[in-house]
Amino acid sequence: MGKLIDDSLELEDSKIRTLIIQLKRSFVIAKKDLKIYYNKPPVIIQGILFPIILFIALTIGRNVVPIYVISGLMAMITFLTSTSIGPIVFPWETMRRTFERLITCPISIKTILLGSVWSTFIYGIIFSSLPLIFGMIFLSTELSINLIIVIVGMVVAGLAFACFSLILSVPSTDTPGNTMVFTILIKFPLIFISPLFMPITLSPISYISPMTYFVDIVNVGLGDISVFGSLGLLLDIGVLVGFGLGFLLLAFILHAKTLEKRFRD
Repeated sequence: MGKLIDDSLELEDSKIRTLIIQLKRSFVIAKKDLKIYYNKPPVIIQGILFPIILFIALTIGRNVVPIYVISGLMAMITFLTSTSIGPIVFPWETMRRTFERLITCPISIKTILLGSVWSTFIYGIIFSSLPLIFGMIFLSTELSINLIIVIVGMVVAGLAFACFSLILSVPSTDTPGNTMVFTILIKFPLIFISPLFMPITLSPISYISPMTYFVDIVNVGLGDISVFGSLGLLLDIGVLVGFGLGFLLLAFILHAKTLEKRFRD
């Protein structure tokens, strides 16, 4: 009996060690992805140029309240940058024939996917901080900024959007351009149904978009009241965590099914 307990504890300890090792390897993959893909044309176009163009298009000629300028811009930049690297890693690796070498390393497909999550999350957080800094410098007298709330929202939303980006890389193509077309068809409808630069209550359909809940968090962090009541912040964070876990689980399942097809193609 004692031997069975010892074997069980040893097995559990082995699983924990394996999990920690795989997690460390996922950060190594994230470092590799950031070095290779941060300056690739698809990443620059979707992560930097699109937010600038959309911001100008959606705000020019409109008298937008400062709080909605900051929250809308942060939501748009976080979403677009946090979903910019993930969709191109797999097709780019497949095209360069480096994916086969990566998958033969002592790492699982889940570790590779987590590496993509970390890299695109870090990339998104860096750029989404810019409008917050802008607001703190130029609009500090008009806004009551609670940095803790805003930063928590950025982290939770960035991870949720990064997990969402894994689903966009599921198609087993070796052409990054094909993935760009697919991501645009998915991401832009989400942007346009989200309450960017306007009160959330003016767009009831926006409740199906995860961006809505991030906008609400940022609005509260900038001194507004949550549209979901006194427990709005908890609801926002809970919904974003739910979205993120759901996206990650779905990505694990879909990528496991398309993995062999990448090699056949």
